[in-house]
Amino acid sequence: MVKSKAQSKKQQKRGIDFKKIKRKIGRKLPPPKNTTNTDIKSKAIVLPEQSVSLEKAGLAVSKKGLTLKELLQQTSHHNAKVRKDALVGIKDIFLKYPDELKLHKLAVIEKLRERISDDDTLVRETLYQLFKSVILPGCKEDVKGAFISLIMVYILSAMTSLAIDVRLMAFKFFDLVIQNYPSSFSIYSEKILQSYGDLLEKSTLQLQGKGNLKIALSGLAQCLSLLPYKNRSAGLSSDKNSFFPILL
Repeated sequence: MVKSKAQSKKQQKRGIDFKKIKRKIGRKLPPPKNTTNTDIKSKAIVLPEQSVSLEKAGLAVSKKGLTLKELLQQTSHHNAKVRKDALVGIKDIFLKYPDELKLHKLAVIEKLRERISDDDTLVRETLYQLFKSVILPGCKEDVKGAFISLIMVYILSAMTSLAIDVRLMAFKFFDLVIQNYPSSFSIYSEKILQSYGDLLEKSTLQLQGKGNLKIALSGLAQCLSLLPYKNRSAGLSSDKNSFFPILL
């Protein structure tokens, strides 16, 4: 009996190591007392991108909310769809804000001319329609056509491309140029006719196979119609700069 009483007294002195807590079902457990609070409280950080909408206030934007500068940058994107959509956006801006073209035509043409030799058919066609319906008609007030030389450098380069589709589009672009500025033909007539000769001589099979021979010949006919011509019955002109197209 003495031993049992002594043991019970020792147990009381030691105390209880762990106290079992009864939990009620469905009640959320309180966090342990020794947990560390990891919640971070900070002020909002304003990034430059977050204020873009404010910066665009008062600027001409496309239907997708992009500025002319942004769209011009996207015309060099590696994705063809992005390049095409950028050209469509530029057309939106110029149709809605015609003054934008007058203010920035040289910068616009200098950037867009790079796409004349684009490797994507839809991009080239979209660019062609943009020049045809908006840019060239909108620049007709520029009687001197100072920007024509900017375009012609790339048109002449595209005429020597190994891709037949790119070459044909280059001739379409030149045809578009002389329709709006006929006087510019005399400056480039020699190079253009030489390029036509190379196209018809070396690419006849490709032209026939793709049904593009008619396009090439129609462009050539347009060029020949602009050459100075005198009636053969009146004799040949002594002017060395005169051309006498004879279609056999």
